[in-house]
Amino acid sequence: MMMFYSRGDEIEVVIDREGLGVDEGVGHLADETMVVIVGAGGRIGQAVQATVMAIQKTRLGPSLIANARL
Repeated sequence: MMMFYSRGDEIEVVIDREGLGVDEGVGHLADETMVVIVGAGGRIGQAVQATVMAIQKTRLGPSLIANARL
């Protein structure tokens, strides 16, 4: 079931792997939406609280860009 997200939504994501950018971590929400979290580099295996900043539409479906909450 696909959920809908908006800019400003608060989410929690477990980081699966490092992202491509500096200090980025990548995780997936329960509905398999991919989330790139700025400020979550080096936190693989940890749950991170984050704020959604943007939604990108890709050929594989939507992905979210979020900032980690400190």
